[in-house]
Amino acid sequence: MNRLLNDDFKEQVRSRTDLLALVGESVALRPQRGGRDYVGLCPFHDDHNPSMHVYTDRQSFRCWVCDAGGDCFSFVMLRDRVEFREALELLANRAGLEIPRQYKAGPAGPTVDAKQKMYQVVAWAEQQFHEFLLESPQALRARRYLRDRGISDQSMVQFRLGYHPDEWEWLISQARGKYTIADLAAVKLVKERDGRGGWYDCFVDRVLFPIRDAQRRPVAFGGRVLPDSRYSEGAKYLNTDEYSLFLKSKLVYGLDEARETISKSDTVVVTEGYTDCIMAHQYGLKNVVGTLGTALNDNHVSLLKRFARRVILMFDGDVAGQKATERALVKFLSQEIDLRTLTLPGGQDPADFLIAHGADALRALLHQSVEAWEYKYRLVVERYGLDSIDSRHRILQEMLEILLEVPAAEGAGLAAKWREREQIIVGRLAQRLKVGEAFIRDRLQDLRSARQQRGGGGNGFRPVDLPGNDSRSQPAKPAIPPLPSNPSRDEQAELDLLLAVFTHPEQIESAARQVTPAEFQHVGLRRLYELCLMTHARGESPSFEKISLQIEDLGLSRLAVEVDERARRAAPRPDLLQHLLDYYRRRRELEMHSTEPVHELAEEPIAAVPGPATSETLDEMAKERLRRAMRLHASRARRPTGMAHPGETTDAPV
Repeated sequence: MNRLLNDDFKEQVRSRTDLLALVGESVALRPQRGGRDYVGLCPFHDDHNPSMHVYTDRQSFRCWVCDAGGDCFSFVMLRDRVEFREALELLANRAGLEIPRQYKAGPAGPTVDAKQKMYQVVAWAEQQFHEFLLESPQALRARRYLRDRGISDQSMVQFRLGYHPDEWEWLISQARGKYTIADLAAVKLVKERDGRGGWYDCFVDRVLFPIRDAQRRPVAFGGRVLPDSRYSEGAKYLNTDEYSLFLKSKLVYGLDEARETISKSDTVVVTEGYTDCIMAHQYGLKNVVGTLGTALNDNHVSLLKRFARRVILMFDGDVAGQKATERALVKFLSQEIDLRTLTLPGGQDPADFLIAHGADALRALLHQSVEAWEYKYRLVVERYGLDSIDSRHRILQEMLEILLEVPAAEGAGLAAKWREREQIIVGRLAQRLKVGEAFIRDRLQDLRSARQQRGGGGNGFRPVDLPGNDSRSQPAKPAIPPLPSNPSRDEQAELDLLLAVFTHPEQIESAARQVTPAEFQHVGLRRLYELCLMTHARGESPSFEKISLQIEDLGLSRLAVEVDERARRAAPRPDLLQHLLDYYRRRRELEMHSTEPVHELAEEPIAAVPGPATSETLDEMAKERLRRAMRLHASRARRPTGMAHPGETTDAPV
């Protein structure tokens, strides 16, 4: 992968992005402090008392409850669940900036210019289809079909539905003078005729459902042939063929409309298709998405898990829907996610149920949805019964077959969490089937061993790769911890040093000569200090703006905003740095003369006992260290709440 763009381009993107307007697209903000500070409900946690602050003069934001914070790049990374590179690309496009050509999507991927051309072509096609559906007399059949299905005109506009007329080169004709055949073919809107030459449109006489990615960009279409079409004997539904921007296994329908409600409710409801999803939104159930004609897989689980902890599968109540639910079960089992299922009565699909019974009835059923494991157990009990040894054995066998899909593994992380889930499941099975847990575990181990010998099972836990957590990449950097609520004196000195540098950047020269990053204990503060030194080494002032420009990690960005905000509130005096440098000097001197590491220091170094070093003199020095430590703790205990010790600053949010 090519290295990231240089700071000049990042600064250009940031300077062209008004953070207040960007945040305002998702949050209602009201001004404070004469318009320098805006506050609103934080979109990153269930906020009821406005706790997100946007600082217009610094172009930064921070939530004082969940600690989300950073600049425009951090906001997009949090809002859209993307990595820094994609956030940079999104904001560059939003600002109308051309991304340098050397910025590649990947070794085998298209350039950014090529990707942007693809997005433009699909968006243009969506507009053509949408306008034709709403305005053309030729689309009357399509409008009538959608209304007959219960889809309102407002929903047609909201979801940008479209229609392709019964003409095999209509889109090609519309594109003349704007886009070439190659442009249309690159996004799978046209195909080449076999053997006869020429090209034809892909979605003739079909109602079109635009498919968007999580950033609300149209990337593909799902086409439903009209019932009275002369092509109705062919495939009822037709999706865009996969290409670089569109992989069915990594997208769900309607996420662009549902994302905000999903994040707030921490619940996503999954249906089987476009119409069910649209009807749910039309009836006020805004956290619903739909599959794209493919079974749920690990990538879907990974995608949904980024937005919600609870997933409810609401597939059709017919046999096909039950089978789809059973297939999806194993994909979610090993994940730290609450999977539930809902089968609608009478074999109805969600759209029909909503029309017949309304939204409140469906909400009540969703609240009653059962855990997927319980759903599977009820199915097999209904299939085999519980009245014989054979039926219990078959139930046990089928339930264990699901557990076999997640190989056993030792270790921590997801493997440990799965083992805990497996223990709960085995315990429930033993209780329900009146079989000993030990017997079930032995049977499960035998089945796993047999499968591995046949080569049908993995040798270890198979975690799903998450964005920014690619198991094939280099070892991840340690997470940036928040600032401790009760910092040690060393941690407070580290924070105070950065407060001094952020407030008086010209003092970095003195700090650089006397304090090294290795003397920092807090990993995040150490990294910020390193960035200050690197910025100074380039001949630039280590201001907050320059430092934040170099940060691409969300945790570090949050920490930088917090340090900057503390510096602004505390407004430390210029002489603070000298006190801190004296502190570090005394600490080094004491550590050099001490036989043990010392972490809590008094104000003055310990005076050496005159005379040669003997066991008695060393004991006296140890006693003196103990006495001073006791005095230090006693003085802290007497210190009134909120009073800072020398070199400290108070920083409680106002």
